[in-house]
Amino acid sequence: MLTEQRKRFVKEYMALKCKNMRQAAINAGYSEKSAQQQASNLMKDNEVLAYLQACKDDMDRELREAFVFEAKEAFRVMCKILKDPKTKPRERITVAKDFLDRAGYKPVDKTELTGKDGGALQLAIGWEKQGEED
Repeated sequence: MLTEQRKRFVKEYMALKCKNMRQAAINAGYSEKSAQQQASNLMKDNEVLAYLQACKDDMDRELREAFVFEAKEAFRVMCKILKDPKTKPRERITVAKDFLDRAGYKPVDKTELTGKDGGALQLAIGWEKQGEED
């Protein structure tokens, strides 16, 4: 069973983006002199690690739920603009690019390849998710 101080340590550790165990221990009420050792011991405790993982899972779930609603709304607005006959083609491109940029996509650079007959092939500019590998 976790004590309130150990739970506070986990909450403080998460508030510090899981980057400073010593400061999390101090913020949770552990002595400054022993904070590093206490934090080290806490991070080896199975109950503390399980609670930390449960807290991370809760945060992940909350963020995903919030993101889904925001993404659906943004997509709905973008579709409305793109389908509006009053929207000029150039504005449609701007709206689509802005939407993809905000979603974390970036334009793929134009690339030229040589075909079998020696002629140049040109790949269309597409979009790829930033930070993801193929």
